[in-house]
Amino acid sequence: MSRSLKKIAIVVAAFLLVLGSLPFMGLTGVKAADSSMVNKDKITIGTLKNTAAIPATMAKDNSEFNRNNVDADTKAYDSNTELNEGIKNGEVSFATTDLVNYAALVKANPSWKIVGTLPGYYGLVANKSIKSVKSLKGKTIAIDKKDGTKQYLNSFLKKNKMKFSSVKIKQIDSDSARVDALKSGEINAAVVSDPSISNAKGNGAKILNRQKINADNGQVLIANTKVTKKNTAATQIIVSTMDTEIKNMDKMAGYGVAGAALRDFGINDKGAKDITKLDVNFKKIHKVKKSDFNKAFKYAKSQKLYKGKISYKANTLKVKGVK
Repeated sequence: MSRSLKKIAIVVAAFLLVLGSLPFMGLTGVKAADSSMVNKDKITIGTLKNTAAIPATMAKDNSEFNRNNVDADTKAYDSNTELNEGIKNGEVSFATTDLVNYAALVKANPSWKIVGTLPGYYGLVANKSIKSVKSLKGKTIAIDKKDGTKQYLNSFLKKNKMKFSSVKIKQIDSDSARVDALKSGEINAAVVSDPSISNAKGNGAKILNRQKINADNGQVLIANTKVTKKNTAATQIIVSTMDTEIKNMDKMAGYGVAGAALRDFGINDKGAKDITKLDVNFKKIHKVKKSDFNKAFKYAKSQKLYKGKISYKANTLKVKGVK
């Protein structure tokens, strides 16, 4: 896509996103699903309200699961704490999360395995009184100590030659609550995912760092093997359907096509303008690198979130099409 065409696409996508027109994109000609669904069980995909969840949420909003004869839905949670409770209670049979949180939940839920890597990323946002990364010293940063946000912050500070102990940490479970706390001045900075990164910027915060959005950043799709064993074909269709939505975002060179999902997750008007400027080129769902897996599990073990043997093979699920 040429630079001028991309600019036009960004303007149009942002305008439609704010006006609320995008839920209807891709919905023309939707046919009713065949009455004979592929899966034996109703499949609910638990998500957080972040970009890693967008492929599944788009597929739900666009009726693509039904179109492909899979009885699947999504259920969004505000935090990993709530998502993990949903996993424990059997509310969901698939979920989107990060590797550190997966390590924290798998011992209590041994039937859950990793399907593959999803697009997603963290960022560090701060109020305008923070002039640089170095000025975070002694300041309060909100994270969730039980997921990948702490791992990300620790790594980011280390790269900037700062000690983790040089900042104050505040536990706030959900991204949206961290953005609210930043806006109110309760905290000085926060680690969040998009669209909360863009929402924070829309509220007047600055983005100190955003992980490379097209890279593998530890976001994963996980599943309960008690369900996948009985629903092999449905599992493959769910993955391929989410891959199609990822491809759709790549074709549009951004999040404009994901307008309905972003609004589901609470994007604000100014945040919408920021996020639709991002140029995305996501990979389809693929196997987690063993090195990334081991790094996350070793970190989780050091934080006493995981105890036991670290086994890539025991915690990954083979799904046709995931390479």
